[in-house]
Amino acid sequence: MEKVTDRRLNQRKTQTATQGADSAAVQNEEPGRKISTHFRSRHRERFGDEGPYKMTPKGAWAASDPDALLFFFRRLNLETCRLFCDLGSGDGLAVCCAALFTTAVGIEADPDLCREATANARSLSLPHPALFVCADYTRLRPHHADCLYLYPDKPPAELHRLVPPGWHGRLLIYGPHFPPRGFRCEQALRWERETLHLYRRLSHEEARNDHGRSGKP
Repeated sequence: MEKVTDRRLNQRKTQTATQGADSAAVQNEEPGRKISTHFRSRHRERFGDEGPYKMTPKGAWAASDPDALLFFFRRLNLETCRLFCDLGSGDGLAVCCAALFTTAVGIEADPDLCREATANARSLSLPHPALFVCADYTRLRPHHADCLYLYPDKPPAELHRLVPPGWHGRLLIYGPHFPPRGFRCEQALRWERETLHLYRRLSHEEARNDHGRSGKP
């Protein structure tokens, strides 16, 4: 009788622990669903079926897929990064997703998008700071962040000038793109049709060798 009782108690403990883990997982997923729902609703209201797209002072802006970003950021353990910086942050979607994991900053040249991004972040009550700077990121030195994010509308040709050789952070590039000079791809992720590539900056010696092979100044 005692063995049967002990077995039932152990089964109940296991069931309770499993339910607790499932509940925690659901709670962790909930903020992500809130962000996804918020931005999908805003994009439908503003852009209809054509999807989020706008010409800015620095080129074309299009939004990433929020569910893809959340998947990528979880896979990459983004919480281990000290500061996430989105180069061309648009309406703040990537920054808001990143702020579930760590402090996030967006740099955006379009004043209207920058104001919209700030309003989006405030309405979502994010667990980490989400800040926005209205500026041209190519005129700044974003290497103080240890995670840079970019969804390029053209080849990211000047990134090697913004980030010095030996920078120990991670560069995340969303969507199809030409590999940036001075960086090495270390990981490629896919979620449905969406892709994200993780790059590391070459060391000083590697950068010199890369410079010699390219023959470019």
